[in-house]
Amino acid sequence: MKKIKLSYVYMLALLVIASACKKDEEVPKGEFATGVIVINEGNFGDADGTVGFYDPSAKTATQDIYQKVNNETVSGTFQSIYTFDNKTYIIDQSGHKIVVVEAETFKYIATIDEGLFTPRYMTIANGKGYVSNWGDWGPNWTLPDSYIAVVDLTNFNVIKTINTDDGIEGITTINGQVYAAASYSNKVQVINPQNDAITGGYETPYGPSRFVEDGNGRLWVLCAGSLVKIDIINEKTLYSFEIAGGAKSIAVNGDGANIYYLCTPWNAPAQVFKIDNSATFAPQEALISGDNFYGLGVNPDDETIYVGRNNGADNGTIIRYNAEGTELDNFASGRFPNGFEFRK
Repeated sequence: MKKIKLSYVYMLALLVIASACKKDEEVPKGEFATGVIVINEGNFGDADGTVGFYDPSAKTATQDIYQKVNNETVSGTFQSIYTFDNKTYIIDQSGHKIVVVEAETFKYIATIDEGLFTPRYMTIANGKGYVSNWGDWGPNWTLPDSYIAVVDLTNFNVIKTINTDDGIEGITTINGQVYAAASYSNKVQVINPQNDAITGGYETPYGPSRFVEDGNGRLWVLCAGSLVKIDIINEKTLYSFEIAGGAKSIAVNGDGANIYYLCTPWNAPAQVFKIDNSATFAPQEALISGDNFYGLGVNPDDETIYVGRNNGADNGTIIRYNAEGTELDNFASGRFPNGFEFRK
């Protein structure tokens, strides 16, 4: 009798496990779980930014996925998005707000519209959100009121602000520390998320704006006319490369071996450059050249390069290239496509 009871319990346990596995397998993924998110900044005066979606396997593009899902538009100028814990944060600089949606479905969750002023970029550290804000304009086109807003991710409230140098822009988290680029200065500031205090930083050439981390854990900083490589473990700058003017976007491939950056010099063709993470000098020849390039992204899976082209009053175009710079195809986007998020 005891053996029968044990067998029954054993079979019951197997059924519970099988049922749980089946439930896990049957959990449906949302429409936007895998593919490429396209951030269309929109024209500042028109506040007509949108978020699009591209399916590389089907080669189909969907415009304004927020409107498609929620049956309403969310007007604004979208500087960037950030995705964490199945939530996507759409950062609207002109509307001074962040719209929070479910990452895989894009269903509306909440709006953060207090404590933000011209928000730009976001990162997560120590369970909190950190959002760079320009603040209001000062005299002579300065940004003396720049700050980082610290967001409670449970109730979407700004709980603290950290004063920074002018024009705080790109922001990222590496090894538990927050790095923030003050684009109207020559500083990258380091914030300890345990106490939300600025603990140090690095001097760079003028205009640091965006970051990537390479496969060796080195921080690459895109400045107005320079590319800087920093060893954050030993806290020293390794190289400062002079590059073309109008540096705008930076991206890295999947294993962190290749860094790509977009330069848009005044009154000259835009150029995409590719540099190896062990390089000791900047490339002289562009990988890709063209007109009105506005955004750059690199798919970490296959190193396909995505370039957003601004078509002025018309909607933009996304041009895809392979890692050697050969054009593959293109598809339509919203106005002023400035960035990409690759999901798998």
